[in-house]
Amino acid sequence: MKGILIVLTLIVMTTIDAGAQNKSPIQLIREDLFYSEFNLNKCFEFYNRITGLQDTSPIMQAYEAVAEALIAKHSWNPVTKVNYLNSSQKLLQEAVLRDKLNVEIRFLRFYIENSVPAYLGMSKNKKLDKQLIIENLESLKSMDLGEDIINYIINYITSPEVSSKEEIATIKSKIVVD
Repeated sequence: MKGILIVLTLIVMTTIDAGAQNKSPIQLIREDLFYSEFNLNKCFEFYNRITGLQDTSPIMQAYEAVAEALIAKHSWNPVTKVNYLNSSQKLLQEAVLRDKLNVEIRFLRFYIENSVPAYLGMSKNKKLDKQLIIENLESLKSMDLGEDIINYIINYITSPEVSSKEEIATIKSKIVVD
């Protein structure tokens, strides 16, 4: 009986590990961001996982910026918060300049800028990013984001706190929201 449990455990662990091995690093990073609850330690783990990949692509640069924004959110020191937010903004700006039409990068920047208090003056790109996201919603389906993340982006961008009734109507006419 003990032997059967050990074998079953090994099979399950191998199956789980094989599923993770079939995913690209960016898929794992996306899942970690969209499906995890963060505290300060988890933020640093997320940041270290991204920087440890040594991938300098614009999309990874954007996720590094997200990790820094999360560190800012969970830090208690106001100076630390501002420093991480400034670094996050710089990384996001560079990522956008390197891949101007990437809807995912634009969404990540929009989300962060929408979450930062306006008085910090770090929300200058919201209007432009939202416009690009709305104009290019169809491209989400061709990206390797997964249905859950696509639905998250659409639901966020169509929330009344983020978009006007007219914008929501435009978005819904372009894509069906699940």
